[in-house]
Amino acid sequence: MKTTPALLLLLGAVSLAHAEQAPVPCASAAQIAGVRDYFTNQRPGRPLPVPARAFNWPESVVASGLPVAQSFGVAATPALVRDVWKSIDAWGEKTSVKLVLSSGGQHTFAFPSLVPITQTQNANADLLDVYADGGNGVHTHISTTHVKAIYATDIPGKDAGQRTQAISFYNQDGSLALAVYAQIAGEKPDPAAIEGFKKTAAKIEALPRVCPPQS
Repeated sequence: MKTTPALLLLLGAVSLAHAEQAPVPCASAAQIAGVRDYFTNQRPGRPLPVPARAFNWPESVVASGLPVAQSFGVAATPALVRDVWKSIDAWGEKTSVKLVLSSGGQHTFAFPSLVPITQTQNANADLLDVYADGGNGVHTHISTTHVKAIYATDIPGKDAGQRTQAISFYNQDGSLALAVYAQIAGEKPDPAAIEGFKKTAAKIEALPRVCPPQS
């Protein structure tokens, strides 16, 4: 069969659509072993960008490599991104958290903040605007169409009772868009953030997983 320019264009569009629908990266068996060893024997309770940088992997690979009881990830839609953030709103506008973002997977920024609260819808329906401290704190504008997975992770720290708990939003390539940490092992958390995390994590856990569950 002769391949015409029109057919090539159609095949290209189909291939592009298929690529856009590909899931975020999930951990292989070897990567799962590396993640488990890191958190068990090397640096328990570290925030996810730390091992992602150490392994030079997309952060979603690290999140998906954790044991099933410590990590739950779901495929994201713009509506789900908004719904999950409204659940984070309910943690309370005066609740202290730590916001974490990463540039290129190598440069990570973590800073204390009050919970950024969803603002009134602006003209661009693709953007989710969230402001902290009544607008006096951080202003965050999340492109809901670019978030392709959301993870709730609850990782034990080195000492008994320590946890690192986060809600993380990932791009198509598995890189971190933004994470809200309710607590980080070794730091003193806000009890309201811990209670809020439990409710948001339960919402995420009620949905189908984006990667096969790991025991």
